[in-house]
Amino acid sequence: MISLELLHDEIRACRRCEVDGFPIAPPPLAWGQAPAPFLLVGQAPGLSDLRGERMYLGPAARKLIGWLCEAGFAPDDIGTIVYMTALTKCFPGRLPGKSTDRAPSPKERANCRPWLDAQWRLVKPRVVILFGKMSVDTFLPKMSLEQAVGHTFDLYGITYIPLPHSSGASTWLNDPAHRALLAEAIERIREQRARVVGAAPTPGASRRPLPPQAGEG
Repeated sequence: MISLELLHDEIRACRRCEVDGFPIAPPPLAWGQAPAPFLLVGQAPGLSDLRGERMYLGPAARKLIGWLCEAGFAPDDIGTIVYMTALTKCFPGRLPGKSTDRAPSPKERANCRPWLDAQWRLVKPRVVILFGKMSVDTFLPKMSLEQAVGHTFDLYGITYIPLPHSSGASTWLNDPAHRALLAEAIERIREQRARVVGAAPTPGASRRPLPPQAGEG
């Protein structure tokens, strides 16, 4: 198995989606330490990430990290105890004529999936935080955010915790009932942090099967 440093170098050198003609802005981004008890998977880097050459730097990321701090994490835990990545690794660009980011296509997500799987094998997470509906749909059976947020899901020996996206473009959190679900989700993260932080790695964690791609059984 290759080292995390080498994997990050290989990810940064990838140009698959650029070759396929997608309007992305490389290079791909990867950072953090492994193994880590928590893995957070979002949708894609934003413009602030591209400019700062690291994921989770923009306004939505700051709000997300605030949620993690509410759950008991310290700022220094981000990238160490919590490995942060996304379904795709390049800034996907803006929607034509708009200030919101374009959602990565299924082909882009498929191009990036081997990198995510390789990160997963090295991180060996015990808890996976799914940040945003696209990430939730990738790893869990189809359900609404109302059904997902505030709950935990145990699959393949790993606990999954869905979160809504914190982007200002999303109106989901405008509903007080949805904000109550977010508070429940933060409490679920707090509970899992208390359960796994400082615990020894689970024997055989590196041999756990990876979750199926969307649409698989």
